[in-house]
Amino acid sequence: MLFCVYSSESGSGCRRTNTMGPSHADEGGSAMNIVFLNRLERVEGKTEERGQVYIGEDQGNWTAGWQPFDQQPDATEETWYEGVSWEELLASFRHGVAGKMVAGYRPLLDGMLEEKPFWEKPTLPQLLQCYADAQPESALAVKLKHWRKTKSQEEGRSAYLVATNKEIQLLAVFIPQTLDELGQIPGFGKIKIEKYGKQLIGMLLDESRPHSFPLQWVERAVEPETFRVWLFRLREDKYGRALVTVREKKALLSAIRDGQTLAELEKLLECSRRKLVERLEKLDEEGYDVTPIIDKELGEVPYDEWTQVQGAISKLGDRYLKPILREVYGEPAAGDQEVERRYEKLRMMRIRLRREGQKAV
Repeated sequence: MLFCVYSSESGSGCRRTNTMGPSHADEGGSAMNIVFLNRLERVEGKTEERGQVYIGEDQGNWTAGWQPFDQQPDATEETWYEGVSWEELLASFRHGVAGKMVAGYRPLLDGMLEEKPFWEKPTLPQLLQCYADAQPESALAVKLKHWRKTKSQEEGRSAYLVATNKEIQLLAVFIPQTLDELGQIPGFGKIKIEKYGKQLIGMLLDESRPHSFPLQWVERAVEPETFRVWLFRLREDKYGRALVTVREKKALLSAIRDGQTLAELEKLLECSRRKLVERLEKLDEEGYDVTPIIDKELGEVPYDEWTQVQGAISKLGDRYLKPILREVYGEPAAGDQEVERRYEKLRMMRIRLRREGQKAV
C-alpha cells in the first residue's frame, strides 16, 4: 500500500511501504508531490492485475497517469498528461480512468468519475438504453435516420432536435407499434408523440419484432456488469469530448495570441467560421480576452455600420441577433448568401460592444 507525504521540500512525495509500482523520483533524486492516488484491480479467471492512477505536482507542473503493479507481462506505464493546465489535467485524468474502467479495472475508492455507487439500482430508461446500445445498427435504424433527415429539412432545424441517435436506436430495437408503446421509449414525451407519433407508428407497424411490451423484462435481461461497463463507456466518451474541447480551447487561445485570423483558424482547427465565432463568444463569457482577433476581423467595418448596430442594440437589446439583423440590414431575401456572414459580424460586434460597456461602468 502507498501513502503520500505533502511537502515543498526537495525529495518529498510518494513514499513506498512495499515494492508495488515504480518510484516517483526523478533522475536527480527528487520526487513529485502526489496529490491523488487510487488503486485499481482487475480479476479475470485466476489472474489478478493491479495498478494505480495518480495525479502529481512538481513546481507547478502537473502529471497524471497509470502505473501497473506486479511486473505484469506487457504492462506499461501510461502518462495521460504533463503540463501546467489544471483543466486539461482533470479532463485527461477522467478520460484515462474511464478507459481503465471500461477495460475491467475497478477502484479501491469509488467516486473518481462522479458515478453513482454500484449498489444503487439503475433506472429503467438507463437499462433500456444500455440494452439498445448493445445491439448492432439495423436496416430499420438507417430507414429511421433517413426519415429524421427529411423532417429536419422540412422544419429547418437540426436533426437531433427531431430525434437523437440514441432515440433512433431505441425505436429500431424495441419497435413500438402503438402510441402507448411509443410513450415507453425514453425521449418520447407528449409533445414529440403528438408531433411525430402517427408517422413513426405508420413506419413501424409492419416491422417484425422479437421483443414484447411493456419493457420491464429488460431489467432481467441486462447483467449488472454489462450495465457498469456501459456506464463507464458513456463516461469515457463524455470525458473524451471534454478533453477535445479543452485542447481546442488551448489551441484557439494560443492562435489568438499569435495574431491569426478566422480563415487561418478554420484550417488549423478544421472548424467552420460559425463554430469558431461561437467559441469566441464562449471564451469571452469565461473571461478570456478575445479582442485581438475581434479587432482584426472587424477592422474594415465602416463607421456608419458600427453606428447603426449600436443604435439597434440600444433600441432592441443584444440578446437576440435576428431583430438586430433586420433593423440594420433589412429583411433577408431567400437564399441570401450574405446572411451567415452578417450574423458572424454581429456576433463579433456584440462581443466588442459588451467589452466597451464593461469598461465604461
